[in-house]
Amino acid sequence: MIVLGSTAQPRVGRRPSRGQALTEFAIMIPILLVLLLAVADFGRVFQSAIVMQSAVRAAAEAAALEYLRTEEIRTSPPAGWSQSDYFDQIHEVASVAACQEARILPNATYEGGPPVTCPTWPAVAVCVHDIDIVDTACGTPTAGYTAGPAECSALTATWSTAEDSQTNDYVEVRLCYRFTTIFNLDFDLPMGAGISVGDIYLQNSGAFVVADY
Repeated sequence: MIVLGSTAQPRVGRRPSRGQALTEFAIMIPILLVLLLAVADFGRVFQSAIVMQSAVRAAAEAAALEYLRTEEIRTSPPAGWSQSDYFDQIHEVASVAACQEARILPNATYEGGPPVTCPTWPAVAVCVHDIDIVDTACGTPTAGYTAGPAECSALTATWSTAEDSQTNDYVEVRLCYRFTTIFNLDFDLPMGAGISVGDIYLQNSGAFVVADY
């Protein structure tokens, strides 16, 4: 018998086995999870930054309005009041406003009081810039608040009590907040490199002019 030809086609390659596919999927799961958590954390930190910006603006405005409203007390303090007591009151107004605005943040330590306080987060520092009266408590947190740890470098940096370039009196507020990511990652890489994802310290500063013109 003579065979003229064959209809069989050569096999180009093999389909991956079920075990191989499962192995590849198992390798991809952690990568996909990290990407998903990174996207979620980016959205959360962006939202927190917006809240912080709103809080610092509200605090500076509240303190500036209080400073303007209490001009008579500032120039003629009541019996038993000192200049330090007066500025402590202005700082408290700013701190309370910041605390109330930032209370929705996950790490905020809001206590409704009275008095309203945020003992840990956000950290708050205030300074009144007035050429005629020096804020002796400039940059010092009021009672019930803190300047935060060393990571809050903006709050512990040098403060100036000078007015702005146009000689306007204004109130300056600085805030610091510890944002904790969902996914904590900390490991070393070759050649001294490494990856560390965990706590992020968001720092904001704002100023509001005292409209005494």
